[in-house]
Order: sequence, then C-alpha cells, then structure tokens
Amino acid sequence: MAEVKEQRSRRAGRQRLGAGVMGLALALMSCSQNTPQTQLAQDDPYAGGKSYPWSDRLEAVAGDPYADGKTYPWTGARAAAPGLTALAQGSNDNFLSDLTWTSATNAWGPIEKDRSNGDKLEGDGLPLTIGGQVFAKGLGVHAAAEVSYALGGMCNVFTAQVGLDDEVGDKGTVVFQVWNGTTSKLYDSGTVRGIDAAKPVSVNIAGVQNLRLVVTNNGDGISFDHADWGGAKVSCPTRQPSGENQLSDLPWTGATNTWGPVERDQSNGEKLAGDGKTLTMNGVTFAKGLGVHASSTITYGLAARCNVFSAQVGVDDEVGSNGSVVFQVYGDGVKLYETPIRRGTDPALPISVPVSGVNELRLVVTDGANGVSSDHADWADAKVSCTDDTTPPVTPAALSAAPALDGITLDWADNTEPDLAGYRVYRSPSANGPFSLLTPQLLTTSVYSDPAPEGVRSYYQVVSVDAAGNMSLPASANATRPSGGGSPVLSVENLDGVPFFDRLVFSRIGSLTAPPSNGVHDRVTLRLKNTGSSMLRVSDLPISGPWVLDPAPTLPNDLAPGGFLDVRLRFVAEATKYQAGTLTVASNDASKPAYAVQLAGLWQSVSEGGQEPNVFQLRDAFGYTLSLLGGEPTLDQKGLVRAQGDEVLSGYWQRADETQPVTVRQLAAYHTQGNTGTLYWHDKRDATVKTILVHAGVDAQTVLPRQNGSLAPSNTTFAPPAGTTFGFRIDGEWSDPRKNSQTADRNNGCLRPCGQHLRFWPVKDRAGVPLPNTYFVIMDYAGINYDYNDNLYLISNLKPAPMLLNVGGATFTDPLTGNVWQSDKDPNGDAPYTPTTAINEGSASSTYDIAGTDNDLLYRTYRGNVGTSTPQESRQISFNIPINNGTYLVKLHFADLAWTVPGKRIFDVSAEGVLRVPNLDIVAQSGGGKTALVVPIDNVQVTDGKLTLDLKASVDFPAISGIEIVR
Repeated sequence: MAEVKEQRSRRAGRQRLGAGVMGLALALMSCSQNTPQTQLAQDDPYAGGKSYPWSDRLEAVAGDPYADGKTYPWTGARAAAPGLTALAQGSNDNFLSDLTWTSATNAWGPIEKDRSNGDKLEGDGLPLTIGGQVFAKGLGVHAAAEVSYALGGMCNVFTAQVGLDDEVGDKGTVVFQVWNGTTSKLYDSGTVRGIDAAKPVSVNIAGVQNLRLVVTNNGDGISFDHADWGGAKVSCPTRQPSGENQLSDLPWTGATNTWGPVERDQSNGEKLAGDGKTLTMNGVTFAKGLGVHASSTITYGLAARCNVFSAQVGVDDEVGSNGSVVFQVYGDGVKLYETPIRRGTDPALPISVPVSGVNELRLVVTDGANGVSSDHADWADAKVSCTDDTTPPVTPAALSAAPALDGITLDWADNTEPDLAGYRVYRSPSANGPFSLLTPQLLTTSVYSDPAPEGVRSYYQVVSVDAAGNMSLPASANATRPSGGGSPVLSVENLDGVPFFDRLVFSRIGSLTAPPSNGVHDRVTLRLKNTGSSMLRVSDLPISGPWVLDPAPTLPNDLAPGGFLDVRLRFVAEATKYQAGTLTVASNDASKPAYAVQLAGLWQSVSEGGQEPNVFQLRDAFGYTLSLLGGEPTLDQKGLVRAQGDEVLSGYWQRADETQPVTVRQLAAYHTQGNTGTLYWHDKRDATVKTILVHAGVDAQTVLPRQNGSLAPSNTTFAPPAGTTFGFRIDGEWSDPRKNSQTADRNNGCLRPCGQHLRFWPVKDRAGVPLPNTYFVIMDYAGINYDYNDNLYLISNLKPAPMLLNVGGATFTDPLTGNVWQSDKDPNGDAPYTPTTAINEGSASSTYDIAGTDNDLLYRTYRGNVGTSTPQESRQISFNIPINNGTYLVKLHFADLAWTVPGKRIFDVSAEGVLRVPNLDIVAQSGGGKTALVVPIDNVQVTDGKLTLDLKASVDFPAISGIEIVR
C-alpha cells in the first residue's frame, strides 16, 4: 500500500484523482489498458486476501513478564480539577490519541495516533482527512479494528467525527461502533462509504468502565477500509468531594502506571483493565482502594475542602513475597509523607496525612531500589475526609512530657468543643521535623504514653481534631527517655552481598539526561542495623564523590534494638572511568560515631566502543588484592597456557567441602550488548553441560548483572555429586584448554600450548588475606582481544582437582574410581614431553593382567623409547607440564611390560632439576614384570610455571605409564 502515500486526494475536486502517481484506489481506476485480472495482480495490495494484522497488549504473559525491562506504561483520562484554574489543569476533554489504550488490534499495520492508517509501518500515515475536512487529533485505523480505553466510570460523553479517510478516494465501506466493554453496544453508525462526509458522533458513556471503539468491514471484505475517528475524545466532569470519600469512587485529575491501568477496588493485576483481584495484603482483604504498579502517580483535585487523607498501604499478595515499594503523598507539590520501603512480606501499613488547605493531592509509588519487578502496590481503603466546615478546633493547652524508664507520658488539658472528635500525637527526633504519626486512630483521652527511644531527645506535637476532620495548630513538648542500660551498636549490610559488607560497587554509562538503554548497576542499598540493646540514632549520612541518596531518608532516624534502615545510593558520575568515595554513617554508637562505608564506581562514556573498564579496574572496584600479573606487563598471552601472578592453572575442579554447595556470583559482564552470557558445569567424564547461571542480555555492559528472565541478582549455587571432578564452560569456552578451539590463538601468535580462555585466581580481601577456597574467574571469547573482562565471576568452595596424565595412551575413565586420566598428547597435537618423537608403547587393547593394581588400563601403555639409534648416554625423556608455582606431591606410575627380570631397565628420575629417584629398576622394585609400581615424590617446588621431570636411562630406555600431580 505504499502507493496510497504518494498523493493525498480530497473529495472536493475529484477531477484530480487520476493525475500523476496516485493513491492505490486511483491507480486501479486509471490503468484501463490492463485487464481487471492483470491490474489486480499488479496493484491490489489486498490480492489473495493479504493483510498485516497488528495488536498491542494482547500477548499472553508467560515466564518472567519483566524480562529485558519490559513494562506496559499507561496514562489515564483525567477530570477537571475542582479548585484549580483552567490554565493550571486544562479542559476536562481528553483526546484518545493522548491516552494509553489497554488493548488494540488492526488489520493493516499499527493503529496510528493523530494521522491516518497509511501503510503497514508505524508512523506512515498522513493528516486525518474526511471529505476534505482535516482533523489534528484522532485515530487512524483499518477494518477490522478495535481499541479499548479504561475510563473507570469517570467520564460522561464520547465525541468524534467518523468516516473513510481521503487517502483511499471513494473506496471502502465500514461500520463504526461504540461499546461498553463487550456486552453493551452504545452506538452503531450504519454503513459508511468513501464518498460520505464526516459523520458526527456523540455518545453518553456515564458509568462506562471500558470504552471499546470498533470498526467492522461491513461484510464486503477489508479492501480500502481506512477509517478515521476524527477528534475522538472523552469528557470527564469534576465531582466536588464532600464528607468521607473513597478515592476509588472519585475521578482523578491525572494518572500514570507502569503495568497497565490503575485499578479501582482491585489489585493492579496484569496489563489489561479490570484484570486485578481483591486487594489483599498479608492475608487481609480490602473492599475499596486503588491497585497500582510502581512507578505510579495519581492526582486528585480537593479544592482545599478536605482535612485528612488516610489509607492502608503495602505490596499486594498477588506477587507473594516479592516486590518492594515506597509510598509518597504530596500536597500541592510538597511531600507530606513517605513510607519506608514496604516489601511483599510486610503487613498493611495504616497512614493518616493532614491535607487541610491542599488543592491537588498526588499519590506516588516508587520502586524499592531494585527495579519495578513485582511492584504491585495497594492504596487500600484510600479516602479523604472533606467538609464545608473549615474552622479548626482550639490547640490543646498545658501540654507536658514526663520521661520515665519505660517511656514518655504526654498530658494536656481537655478541649471543650462540642464537635471534638479526638486528638492526634506526632513524634520526631528533630525539633524541625518531619513528624511521624503515632496515633492512626484518634485518641479520645488527653493523655498518651509513648515507648520512646532511650537516651535521645524526642519532640512531640499534639493536635485536636473535630468531627469535620479539621485539625488545630499543634501544641509542642519534648523530653528524653532515660537509658535503661546497654548501648547502641551500628552494623551495616551491603544488600548486594559482594564484595564486602561495607563496600558498595556501582556502574553506569553516559550522561544522566540521555543515558543508553543498557541495564546498569547504578543503585545499591545499604542496610543500617542496630544490633545493640538501646536506641541507635543515625544523625547524618554525608557522602564524598559522585553519589546521592535516592531517596534521601528522614534524619535523624532512630532504630530500636533489632531495627534497621535501608539507605539507597545512586551513582551519578558523568566523567572519569574509576571513581572512589565514602558514605559516612554518623550515629550515637560510641565505638564508631562516624563509620565510613567505601564506594567504588565505574563510568564509561558509551556502551562498548573500547570504553569498558578493564579487568584491573574491575578488580580494584571490588577491592580484591589478588595479583593478576606478577610483574608482567599484560594479561594478553594470546591464549598461552601459562600462569601469571597468583593464577591457578586447572582445567578441572572439586568441591572443597563436599557437605556444602559451590556458590557463584557474577561480578561483571562486558561483552556485546544484548547478548546473554551462560555459565555451565560438566562432569569431567563427559561433555554434557548443565546450566548454572545466565545473565540478562540487557545487562551485558555492567557490574553485577541480573539473571536473565527474573532480573534477580546473578547469584546461585550448584552441587555436583560427591567425589565428582568437574569443569566449567562459559558460552562456548571451556576451563580445560584442550577443549577450546586454538586456531585463533595460534593465528594471533600463541607459542603453544594454547586455549586458555577461562582463568582462575585465588581471591584475597582488602587486607591481602586469602578468602578460603574462593576464586576470581575471568574469561575472554577466543581470538577477540584477550582482555579477559567479558564475564567475571566469584566462585567459592572450589579446589583444583589432581592432574592425571596417561602417558603413551588415550584419555580414559577408570571404571572403579571414576577418575579421568587424560592423554599426554592433547587433541590439538600439543604434548608436554621431549623429544616429541618418543614413541608410545604397549597396547590399551591388550588383555594381560597388571599385578598390583585395579587400574590395568593405565599401565598397559607407556612412553620412553627415544629411538634405538640413540646412544645410551642420550636416552632421556623429559616432561614440562604447565602448572602454577607451588609445592606438590607428584606420583609416578610405572610397569615394565618388556622385562621380567631385574637389571634390564635402569634409569634416574629428577624433578625440577633435582635427582629424586636414582637407579630405578621397575622389575626389581615392583617384584616382577607387568606389575604396577607407584613412586611418590613429595615437596616438589615449582618456581617457573611448569613441572619439569627428567627420566635418564643407564640401561635400555626409561619407561613411564602415568603422572599424577596432587594439589
């Protein structure tokens, strides 16, 4: 249908319709030289029943609905606000093209806002035009089409002008319908044709919850059915609040929501209108209220007629124990109240907020510092108390505050107003507030006992409240509850879990105003806990460096014994790759009155583009002190299998404590944005991998990426069966270099052996103390740049497995022990022995018994013959096995398959240049031919990155069947 766009036809002046490159319908009319069949085949976009169906918000929710940051933002219709000027609020007319539909379908590409349907791509329409009349606002659709809006019963009139758009000339026939949901048709236009002028529509929609606009094809197919809802809008009148008003019964003046519409008297549910459940928090149900999803904002016009807003707030039970949110109440742009973070495990929190004199009430729900996943929030029993009586009662008189060991007692004189309803009491740790309500239910007596914090001054305000909800000015008093013994103790907890309890790590990309769409870890929550026996007062939280508190908590903040305060920090750097700073926690803990928490941030100007942090900056950000290089200039060895710094060379691992699982936390991902990264493990006996962890593709350029699907932190455990030796794989790269493709390494200059794409370093903390059995694991995709920052992990409860080499034979698994003995020549042709011409002897397929062992297969092959022409003094075979420096027990395995009497084969064995076994005669020491002999050599000191063994014969040739390096 691209031809439709070439020129706009107008009904007045149809003589122009055949000129030039015209709209599709006109091309069909003007090309008379072709037969109708030929012309349809060439120009009719509907030939063969073709269409381009489109829908929005109708797909089923499966798996993790928040995968890759998905949301369903929604903006609702608004009513005019009582008490506000038209300039401030605007008309009560809502153009549907400015609102968010709750579902939509269309037969030919997307529904267009403020333009005609056009062709099948989004945004390819023209100005809405019916019979030459142009409409600046409206919807352009193509039959069959439906679009629905959640009105919540707050609007009374729908108006529009409908017809076929001029872009199809005089073609097309449709029927316009207006429905209340799916059950009640409110309007039917009858057949509308391309030659018709715009048809005005005005429909009473009072009480309609779901407005559904439908365009059908009139039963004659969908060809050219480009239909316009010109100037489509709903009018939503105001309602003056009076008495006690449930907000779910009032029209709001504006509403936005992150996951479908705000719901009235039910939970948020899914993305469609009316799909929630009964409002429920911690098993308690509520008949009235508002169900939202963070981030959400709802505003109401109060016209300064109301006194108190009250509700019970929390995370709805429909998300189980998930979700964390903060509720905020604003009056005329000023924050009046904010809850602490509310979680899915918390009961409903009753709140009561004075709103006297407030014109605009704004209810806000933000996420709880960990993204919007599962943040289904309830404003249950949300209501305002309003009246025409605005005269406040008298301020309570003679207020006193008497401290005692068990608390502070407030006393004041009784008020005498006949319409007095009671009193409210507020407390703050500061004379300047903010004050927290202590008495959600009105007091009917003029005395109140407060179990106030010990050892700190408490400031009080008491107000009187009349039957109309008016509140007096406050009476004030203060006192200090004496300490009952004990002392406060501050402890801190990094809710990320890594790297340390008092070190937080962040990352972000680009500017604050226009960052890329990447997932980043720019927010971290620190939990402040009182583990002492008296009240802890957190008085200040100063920050050095590019961080802010988001949101800023109320200070000072008193924590009872066992209490905690969650503080979220946001990294706001816009320059300098590595940033360091501190958050100082000022408190009345005498042992640490100014406790410094370390902050580290990594900033990059763009995603990828050579701007990623390198592995050294990542190590430093996490505060680990391991040596990556050991004095060498670079990690880039082109995949050479050789240890650097503290590195441990091991292709295979075992659990250090087999009663505990292996724990894994992904520290960083810096590879192609949008790609996931998967960590696997596999039994050494086969290559069948099992998934450990997959990070989200949106988090491919950040520290501490989230799990794919759930967006939870990328940490987990796994537990191979006891006794299992296992290896790792990250995407296509294995921990065993033998299994990796080495072509790219060699092409880049690797000196061999190659394939070292996963690397392991034992972790040391900030003081250089090793963390037991914990490794810093880094990797690089083969042949790209060898920067080893593509995926980084912290893996605990590991120990390197023994290295087992079957000398002269193929890789095999001992059926009795399950141990895998690898061939001394790998699949890439690399071998650790010289001369490389030393032949393998014996046969793995032989059936004779090897005495002294159950592992006959190991001893049926051997190596040592360096050629019969070699002089006796030169008959030596040497092994240089890559391994990290250290002290090892080396076990050498022998069996003489050629001789049965002593004296026929004699050789010396040296380790690291030191003679350790002189004049070894296998037959003499084992007791006969074809008999296994194991010779242990302990305390072998490796200092040059490889274990060197030399076997030099004085009679015949040396012969060795296996090498075992115990770690």
